[in-house]
Amino acid sequence: MSIHQHSDPTGNTTFTEARVIVGDGTTVLDDAVITVTDGIITGVSPSSSAQDAAENRVSLRGKTVIPALVNPHGHIGYMRGAACDARFYSRENVIDHLHRFVYHGVSTFQSLGTDRDGIEINVRDDQRRGELADQDLATLFTAGTGLVAAPAPGLTTGAPFFATDAVHQVTDPDDARVFVRRLAAQRVDVVKFWIDDRGGAAAKLSPQAAQAIVDEAHEHGLKAAAHIYTADDANTALDASADILAHMPRSPEPDQKLVDRLVEQDVAVFTSMCVQSPARTGWLDEPLLRETLPGSAIEDLRARMEAQAPEPLFDTSETYRRLQANFTILHQAGVRLVFSPDTGLLAQLPGIAEHRELEALVEAGLPELDAIEFATRRSSRLLGLADRGTIEIGKRADLLVLDADPLRDIRNTRRISDVVIRGRVIDRARLAAQLLDSPC
Repeated sequence: MSIHQHSDPTGNTTFTEARVIVGDGTTVLDDAVITVTDGIITGVSPSSSAQDAAENRVSLRGKTVIPALVNPHGHIGYMRGAACDARFYSRENVIDHLHRFVYHGVSTFQSLGTDRDGIEINVRDDQRRGELADQDLATLFTAGTGLVAAPAPGLTTGAPFFATDAVHQVTDPDDARVFVRRLAAQRVDVVKFWIDDRGGAAAKLSPQAAQAIVDEAHEHGLKAAAHIYTADDANTALDASADILAHMPRSPEPDQKLVDRLVEQDVAVFTSMCVQSPARTGWLDEPLLRETLPGSAIEDLRARMEAQAPEPLFDTSETYRRLQANFTILHQAGVRLVFSPDTGLLAQLPGIAEHRELEALVEAGLPELDAIEFATRRSSRLLGLADRGTIEIGKRADLLVLDADPLRDIRNTRRISDVVIRGRVIDRARLAAQLLDSPC
């Protein structure tokens, strides 16, 4: 049963009798009390030591609470139902996706480089001015328009398939600098660029252009995120002093020199695993999907995935196995790996992909407690957000209330009882009806 009707709409509530996974990678509290005042956590402790005497107390007996998820890598606004296409992109669809994130327990989302006509920047700015403050939307961060190499004769652009006309095509390093200055004027949250040549089908961004992009981004106090595929791409990004690799190197296996460089330069490397996972369709039968998606959209995605089976919709199963091996190499070496579902394309459904990435991390050998830390504290820190990511005093009360313990099975993060954002319990029943009725 939802706790929505029992909570204080002002965000002042004491939640009792919960099992709390703090999100720091170590701390679990049984039978805990979480006190929220004006949307901020003002107390979290075992029941035996709690001093709170608040009138508005809500029992979470039998529930497990984790921080709401934070996703620093995806592409918003292109997916309608379970199909991804440029013709679906609109402000309405961007906002629809921000609703979907909240419904599924994702408080914060960063879109990387596929904005059209400044729509994402406008939505983000409206949020920050408080004009969209009470609409159950995930907090939006955006890179605005990303940069790729201008296509050469016989080659395509290296942009993602759904946004080939939405990116800036770099002609030379000076052009790259001018465009990054334009992005800085728009106050983007990060600069995104693509190095990958899409297996030889696209023009590869030159090292000189990559260097110009990163230098100009840093000149304006912005981080630079590089989409890479190969180890060579990763080295080009490291030579340019990029701050983020939007994917792990997939081919070949990273050698010791590359691993050492990633550690020494403290580069954040996005995991981006489930986007390339094998075309297994069992997850399409989970009840959570049908709460916000029509059956026809789910069956359309199932048909497309089964037509590819046993391969994923993108790349190959061998690549996924290589990603799992590379994850182990990088993680054991101490590389700063960061949660990354690459939401919003192929089978990466907004709000669902985040939970599938948690499963992929555990499947790759990461303990459940660590996987939750990847998707909460670690991703919050990457975005520079000190106010969320863990269930601690002084943090925003962004909570994901679960009907089962994800430390027993990480798929239990999909067994959502309630979502709390800034201390306010979301009316998920109302939101589900709205999302099912949406043309998006």
